[in-house]
Amino acid sequence: MKAAYDQAAHKPVLRFTVFILFLVFSGCNCNEQFPDWHSYYKPVNKPSKNDPYKQLIVWLRPGTTEDAFSRWIYDSVIKKSNNHDLTISYVCGSCDSTLFLLEGKATEVFMQGEVASAGSGSKTRQKVTGESGPVYFTTNLPVFSPDKKDRERGDKPEAAHAIYSEPAVKVAVFDTGLDSTLMPSDFTLYNSADSSCIPGANTGWNFIDGTEDYKEDNAQLHGTTVTRFIVNEAAYYQKNSIEILPVKVFASDGTGDLFSILCGMAYAHNRKVNMINASFGFYESLHKYDGEGRQLDLFTAPVLLQAFIEHYLTRNNILLVAAAGNKDDAIEDSEYNPADSLQKRNLDSVHFYPASLSRVLPNVIAVTTVYKDMVSPTQNFSPHVIDAGVVADIVDNNGSFLFINPFDRNLEPVGGSSFATPILTGKMAAWYYLYKPLLQGYPITNTTRDSIFSLLKARALPAFVINNIALNAKLKEGRTIDKPVAAIKRLSSARKR
Repeated sequence: MKAAYDQAAHKPVLRFTVFILFLVFSGCNCNEQFPDWHSYYKPVNKPSKNDPYKQLIVWLRPGTTEDAFSRWIYDSVIKKSNNHDLTISYVCGSCDSTLFLLEGKATEVFMQGEVASAGSGSKTRQKVTGESGPVYFTTNLPVFSPDKKDRERGDKPEAAHAIYSEPAVKVAVFDTGLDSTLMPSDFTLYNSADSSCIPGANTGWNFIDGTEDYKEDNAQLHGTTVTRFIVNEAAYYQKNSIEILPVKVFASDGTGDLFSILCGMAYAHNRKVNMINASFGFYESLHKYDGEGRQLDLFTAPVLLQAFIEHYLTRNNILLVAAAGNKDDAIEDSEYNPADSLQKRNLDSVHFYPASLSRVLPNVIAVTTVYKDMVSPTQNFSPHVIDAGVVADIVDNNGSFLFINPFDRNLEPVGGSSFATPILTGKMAAWYYLYKPLLQGYPITNTTRDSIFSLLKARALPAFVINNIALNAKLKEGRTIDKPVAAIKRLSSARKR
């Protein structure tokens, strides 16, 4: 019995010895050392101004350890590129210390490898996005405020003090900043007793310069105009008051980048806002194409963007009201498109983010401009993506769908989906108390979103939600948002006082 026992006892030892020899002769590098990610870390207080197409945004999956991140950098970036030229930075303070911006030759080689694996034949700059082990990643992208039309600066407006019957709704405005001197006398900035995740950012932040100075510097006053539309709607209905959190993510020329916007979302979540007005976006192809223009199976959906919004906004029932997007020459002239039947304004055929995420994230509300039975010919539509079309005040001789200037009806009118968006944001904020119970204690769903519009249609007075069956093929349920004539008259009267 003992001999048999000893023989059996030695079998595991023999197997282990063979396994060790196999590892040695197979070139195992199980004990291979890799640098800690901090060795590449060069912190900055604002995003780099280098070419965003050569920068990679990396966001760690919740729960990812620093060791796992260090291993991913070494295996996926450093070792594969055989290049140690890598810089890592993040600018969100403690809002999200797991959101990184990678630059350097090693980063560029990694991105080129991702593009090559997907195929590329377009003349446009190629982008990467996806998941890899413990991280989500995407090319940093230039993002533009979509409306460039010049507007005159109005005088400081005066308005009668409004008396609101409901508590304030906190609205973050992601734009070019704010000139608060052009707001009504009862205008209120967001404030909270809680400390911000960014020191000094209790009432707003400038992500372009990394400072608390979010003052408007855009010659066309884009951010201030957007904010005024929101404030005007609240002043008209006098239900919920509005507290504005300016989040400056666009420079004076209307340009920004995706990294700054993501940082802004983490910051807005920290500030416990109820809504975000997103009068911006970027186009992305529905598919990728190879060098012969043949469609590949790989989608270019922005995986990181969707996961980031879901984590910070969707799970916390923060509404993201987003512009559907306007005509873009790069899309119009794109070299490789699907079949000739492609409708370039149809978001079933192209993607405009973040609005296109309305299809998969119920807190994203996509907005375009309509007039009677038509969607603006220069703006996007889709019965599966667009939640509402805001009715334009006028159509000019060029066929442009325009809104009365929010500062003074005698000034040049404004147009574009980025101005339709704050009109809906303002109306939804004004009546927030109606559907607030739907957002408390339960995660938002598509049914919740539909119920919000049903409540607004049934109980908001004067009514502004209309289902126009003639637009069913362009908008969800043909849903349009009208501006009551009485509201226009009242605002005009207030401006003249």
